Amino acid sequence: MPNVFDQAGIRFIYPDNWKVSETQLETEHCRSISLENKNSTQWSVFIFPGSENLQERVAETIRAMHMEYEDHEESEPYRQMAGDFELIGSRMYFNFMDFILCITATAIEQDGYSYLFVAEAEDREFDENEPVFGAIAFSLLSAQPTNPS
Repeated sequence: MPNVFDQAGIRFIYPDNWKVSETQLETEHCRSISLENKNSTQWSVFIFPGSENLQERVAETIRAMHMEYEDHEESEPYRQMAGDFELIGSRMYFNFMDFILCITATAIEQDGYSYLFVAEAEDREFDENEPVFGAIAFSLLSAQPTNPS
């Protein structure tokens, strides 16, 4: 049975073998939730009220990852479907120790909010979890009321 996150007007379901690793729900400008599974695969969402320059938010994420991981390939355009929602952004690959990490940063504007999604996993784990990332995002985007309190 899936877990349900339901706090501060944010509601979504996520797999029962994942856990909430971090939340920041008290700020007015940006709220965030991060999840991870036992294999250290991570998924995060950053929610901004109103309209944001989403291309710039994705670019900021790419710059931050390039600073954190020195050995990286260039980013490439990336598109993910989350049910009927199209998430647009970038995919990046990084060498970390003996692993190749895949990180995506995607964004969408929906119902008066801007959403930035960041997913990170070892390359093979990423491919296995990509449908999970989309399902969590779909659950979040389709569950939000038009005017959350």
